[in-house]
Amino acid sequence: MTNTEMMKGAKFNKNGVGAARCPITQVPKPAVTRPDEVLIRIEAVSICGTDVRALADPPAFDFVDGIIVGHEGCGIVEAVGSDVSNCKVGDKVVVHPNIWCGKCPSCRTGHINLCENFRHIGDRIDGAMAEYLCIEERMVYVIDSKVPSHIAALAEPLACVLNGTTTLPAHPGDEVVVLGGGPIGLIFAMLYKAMGAHVTVSEPGEYRRALALALGADEVINPKETDLEAALRAYAPQGADLIVDAVGVMLPTAIQIAKKGARIAVFGVNQTATVNIPQYPITEKELTIRGTYITKGTFPLAVKIIESGIIPIDKLVTHRLPLEQLLDGIELMVKGTAGKVVIEI
Repeated sequence: MTNTEMMKGAKFNKNGVGAARCPITQVPKPAVTRPDEVLIRIEAVSICGTDVRALADPPAFDFVDGIIVGHEGCGIVEAVGSDVSNCKVGDKVVVHPNIWCGKCPSCRTGHINLCENFRHIGDRIDGAMAEYLCIEERMVYVIDSKVPSHIAALAEPLACVLNGTTTLPAHPGDEVVVLGGGPIGLIFAMLYKAMGAHVTVSEPGEYRRALALALGADEVINPKETDLEAALRAYAPQGADLIVDAVGVMLPTAIQIAKKGARIAVFGVNQTATVNIPQYPITEKELTIRGTYITKGTFPLAVKIIESGIIPIDKLVTHRLPLEQLLDGIELMVKGTAGKVVIEI
């Protein structure tokens, strides 16, 4: 009997407290066992808001106990199965973490982001916050080797936001308001700015308001100190053409500041919150409200955007930390004193 090869990984402990909630420990190294699999030596993984919520005490997002966390990964292909043709050993790749089944009614009608049998890496099965990840070829996308891995790791959140911006695009001159200046809200702001919109970011945190301006936002507003609607209508009297709820609880505010005929993208996820929604203005203003969930066919576009440098997404990464400082990175994001925190393996 041969000894199992081991590697470092961040393993979720549902009952742990503090550092014991996600210790860096030795875990079995995965290996290619099927002809369609790819073994990736992970170089960088960015921390997602779901990681922050799952590692909170008490947790606000459900992870399976004992799994390796992390799903926004980039690395180098180390081995491939015999049927793999879209990448080769030595390629730099990014990972699509939401493994759709391809068999359920949602998948069979093209809605792979609504799969009824998802296997999400990093919360349902082992993820990328480790030295190696083995995953099916269809979940892997090659990216130019010249792109630094800590930037390439942003392909997954960018692809998710692109699902929203391609569904609800802005037009040049549109008045866009992004509610929430966390990493996702800031990616929305960058993309809509690139489309020619006038972009306002509403964010209570001083650090993130400053980052929003550095990333190209035209206006920033602190909604805790300033009446958002009054401030907006001072330069956009009719209200906003397009509003993004990047928080998950801001739909009533979005409806309030919306122009007649406006569109609202609901992206933020908060499983524990409920809000009271006034229905009359939705009808009276003929508003379009569109939920947008993770990524759907937008990974190739995300890769192209990162390779082109067309938006300043590199500036979104404010902290790069080793795996051993994962919980420090989580704390930075909890405090709102970081943009995107990337863990380098």
